[in-house]
Amino acid sequence: MGLRCKGCGGEEHVKNGFMRGKQRYRCKACGLNFTDTPPRGMPLRVKVEAVLLYLSGLSMNRTAKLLGVSTPSVQAWIERFAEVYAQKPEPEGRAVVVELDEMWHFLKKVRQALGLEGSGSCYGTTHRLGAGPS
Repeated sequence: MGLRCKGCGGEEHVKNGFMRGKQRYRCKACGLNFTDTPPRGMPLRVKVEAVLLYLSGLSMNRTAKLLGVSTPSVQAWIERFAEVYAQKPEPEGRAVVVELDEMWHFLKKVRQALGLEGSGSCYGTTHRLGAGPS
């Protein structure tokens, strides 16, 4: 199998100088300049193996260690697989929205610290914080 253009896949090319010590070629079909470099990244077999190990219950960290790759790489492969093959489930029934914010947690902590825990809700208090009954 001969050298193929990285743009169009054509096999007709001519030598076109050197680039960083490697022979550069120009495709006759599309005019793209390219060099004969090995493909980058891990082979597809390793990526599929990582996804299968993760789906069988292994953690991302353990999968990465077994395959000798980084954990972010495994995570990216799993995310790409999920985008293509996994479908989001449609919500069933009614959706309930619950909102908690930082102020609610802050006021609750202040109330606990002042001993006012049993005196109503945080927003509609019957006592002002630290001021006693109003």
